[in-house]
Amino acid sequence: MPRPKQPLISRAAAVAAALRLIDEQGYESFSLEKLAREMGVRSPSLYHHFANRSDLLTEASRALLSSVRLAPVPAPGEWQEWFVALCLGTYRLLLDHPRAAGLLYAYFPNTVIMPSHERGARVLAEGGVPAGDRWVIMRGLEKLVFGMAFADAGDAVHGRTHIPQGVERERYPYLVEAIESGGAEGEALLERSVRLYLAGISASLVTS
Repeated sequence: MPRPKQPLISRAAAVAAALRLIDEQGYESFSLEKLAREMGVRSPSLYHHFANRSDLLTEASRALLSSVRLAPVPAPGEWQEWFVALCLGTYRLLLDHPRAAGLLYAYFPNTVIMPSHERGARVLAEGGVPAGDRWVIMRGLEKLVFGMAFADAGDAVHGRTHIPQGVERERYPYLVEAIESGGAEGEALLERSVRLYLAGISASLVTS
């Protein structure tokens, strides 16, 4: 009696199913065997598309980060808003998929962000930023956004808060004042941080 045929799967379908599984369980416990069960196929079917677990996770990381949309080149004088929108879009993506933050951290797809870096370099150039400062600015923003997003995604998964609790007012008066006066967390905190960062850049352009 002939063996029943396995359902045909595509590379894109496997990546989409992998991301759904990671959203539910996290990437650390992800395996091709789990994915095969999720898709109703045998593990060897996946090896037609991926060399191994790492190959599939690399592709999943690319697919996830590729979903951040780039805004059009901004109008003159509005280059800061372009970066604010990009940073917020990236942050929202990670907080929409908090269990996938570890995936992006471990398999960060540098080639995927090249278009945003190219667009960012152009935006900075047209905003009058010297060539020697453009890469420094973009790398700083990248670390700011992903650092905060990875931390907040971890807090979301584990039910933590990023605001320190129980800080002794008498021992740390300036820290308590800073915490109580901040008035922002999550996305609002990120936006405020990015705007302060960019404001400092703009001020340096005026004085240089």
